[in-house]
Amino acid sequence: MRPLLLWRVPEIGALALRDGRRRSRALERRAEAIFLEAARTLLRTSDRLAHPADSEDFVAYLDGRGRSGESRRVALPVDLRGALERIAARLQARLDLAVEVGWSYVAPADLARDPAAALREAMERGERERERVAFLAAVGHELRTPLSSIRGYIETLLDARHDEMTTRRFLEIAQAETLRMARLVDGVLEFSLLDCSALHLADACCDLSGVIERAILSMEAALARAGARIERRGGAGVLVALDEDAAMHIVLNVLQNAVLHGRQGGKICVGLARRPPFARLRIDDDGPGIPLEQRERVFQRGVRLGAGEGRGFGLGLAIVESIVSRVGGEVRVGDAPRGGARFEILMPLQAEKGGAES
Repeated sequence: MRPLLLWRVPEIGALALRDGRRRSRALERRAEAIFLEAARTLLRTSDRLAHPADSEDFVAYLDGRGRSGESRRVALPVDLRGALERIAARLQARLDLAVEVGWSYVAPADLARDPAAALREAMERGERERERVAFLAAVGHELRTPLSSIRGYIETLLDARHDEMTTRRFLEIAQAETLRMARLVDGVLEFSLLDCSALHLADACCDLSGVIERAILSMEAALARAGARIERRGGAGVLVALDEDAAMHIVLNVLQNAVLHGRQGGKICVGLARRPPFARLRIDDDGPGIPLEQRERVFQRGVRLGAGEGRGFGLGLAIVESIVSRVGGEVRVGDAPRGGARFEILMPLQAEKGGAES
C-alpha cells in the first residue's frame, strides 16, 4: 500500500461549464504548472505526479521507499497532511481559488485497475476529515462560552470582597454554567451543533423569556468589561419548540456578537414577542452594522467579519442558523433602528409546532 495524495481545483470544472473549455484549459495549464513546481520542490523525484487531461484533479503517488532507498516505512498521516497542505497553500495563493484535498493508501494493482475509484476514496477521506475538524471546532467554540463565563465570575470574586448575597449569586451562575458545560461534554457525539439532525427536538419545549434572563445573567461579567447594558422588552411565558440548551446556544451566541461589535459603553436591545406561529426574538446592537453584501456570509462556517476580518463572526452564527432551521424557524439580519445590526430570530411556538401555517 502506498500513499496517494489528491488536490482538486473545483473552479476548473465550473469554468468549463460557464465559459467553455478554452477558458478552462488556460486555468488548468496554469494550475498544473504551479502544482508541478510545488510538488517537485516538496516531494521526491521518485514520487509519481499526474494530472488527467481536462480534469480538475492533481495527483501524487508516493514512492514506498524512504529517502535512503532502503526503508519501507509507510508515510504517516501527519506527514501526508503536511505535504497536502503545503502544496494546497501554494496553489491557493497563486491561483486565488479554493483547493480541496484528499488522501488514501492504495496498492499499485488497485490503482492500475480502477484509478477513478482510488481518487474517489481519497477525496471522500478528505471530506470526512474536514467534517470532523469542523465538528471539533464547533464543540470547542461552544465549550469556550461557559468556560469564559465561569472564569469571569471567579475572577470577579477573587478581585474584590462582595457581600454574601452577591457572592452566592455569582457562584450559582458559575455552577449553572458548569452544569451546562457538562451536558455539552456528555452529549458531544450525539449533540452535533453543526449537523442538527442529531438534535432530539420532537417534544422539546422551554420558556424563551426565562432562557433570555439566564443568558443575560451569565454575561454580566462580559457586559461589565464592555461597559454595556441590556434593555429588555417583551413579556414572559413564551414557550418555544426547542429544548433549553439549544435555545441558550441561540441567545448566547447572538448576545455575544452584540457585545463584541457594539460600542464600548453602549446599549443592546433584546425584544421578544409572540407572532404566531412563531416567537420573534430581536437583538439590536449599536455598532457599525453589517453591510448588505456581507449579510449572507455571516452564517457560513468559519467566516469572520468585522475589524480586519480577525474578530467576530465565526462558528457561532453558523450554529445559530443550523439549530433554528432544524426546527423550521428563520434567522434574519438587518439594520437596528439606532444603527448597528439587528438579528431577528423566528422560533416556532410550542403550541403551534406542526399545526399552523407560517
